[in-house]
Amino acid sequence: MLVLAAIVGPARATPNYTVQVTTNADLGRVTSAASGDTNFRVDPTTGNVTITNGGGAVRSSNGATRAMVTISCTGATGDCSKNINVQLTSAGGPLGRARALTRLTFTMGTAVLAGGPGLPGSGSFTIGPIGLNSSKTFFVGADMAIAADDSGLATGPAEADFSVFTAEAPTSPTSGPNGRFLATILRQLSITKTQDLVFGVVSTPTSGNGTVTIDPATGARTTVGAVGFGTPTPTQATFNVTGEGGQAFSVTIPATFQMTGPQSMTVTTTNSAGAAPMLGGALGSQGSFNFGVGGQIAVNSTTPNGSYTGNFTVTVAYN
Repeated sequence: MLVLAAIVGPARATPNYTVQVTTNADLGRVTSAASGDTNFRVDPTTGNVTITNGGGAVRSSNGATRAMVTISCTGATGDCSKNINVQLTSAGGPLGRARALTRLTFTMGTAVLAGGPGLPGSGSFTIGPIGLNSSKTFFVGADMAIAADDSGLATGPAEADFSVFTAEAPTSPTSGPNGRFLATILRQLSITKTQDLVFGVVSTPTSGNGTVTIDPATGARTTVGAVGFGTPTPTQATFNVTGEGGQAFSVTIPATFQMTGPQSMTVTTTNSAGAAPMLGGALGSQGSFNFGVGGQIAVNSTTPNGSYTGNFTVTVAYN
């Protein structure tokens, strides 16, 4: 009698892989350049961010940032034991002033590199087995270019995405989740003088000391001891600030400056900007803010007659 028998081992349960971009890369607030793209390179190993093309955009913070991907695996005993092929690619259309990601790069976290990477930007590599009911991580960097004010693109939130395709080796990966490179883009802040500070014509006191004061908000002139004349009309200096709507900024004005003439004369400044100036409008639109600078000079019976002129510099910066 002939007996035929087949011995079949236990079937291998299908492992369950979960791929998540657990941390996105965020450049924070970036003031864009007036013209031309600025290329920000995110290092996947350190998270350091550098500008590689000499562009004029500026980050508000020097903090490190990078994306992190976590791959988890669950299944029956003996599963999750194969290498994982990974492919990083730029994904979708960028948002706001972001350009599509280029030069995608990576470095291992808890994952172990099991297959040689290609050139920077190819984003193709293999990691070792995840392990049963375990997870492994790696980090992603990229070049993220930010368009300038002359691009005509919207300020505010900016985003460029990447995809993480994964598959058990030797299968080629074709699907996976997206991660994000983010920034909040502000247009450049600028200031324009629209009117000069003018004390006008005054007569000195017949004796003793006096003062001439220009109100920074109204331009009204007040004299003590001196007498003011109507021509030329006294005015405060006025300035117009433009930039990203809804943003706080600081104003730097010298506390004093010198006017020159028959002798030196000190001007003590005042201003109407307030302690916490903020541009009108909202993020994503242009905002503006106007303020004035006034001041006070001291005159006395011995102050020489003549013309006095001087200048001072006012600067602004986002907070």
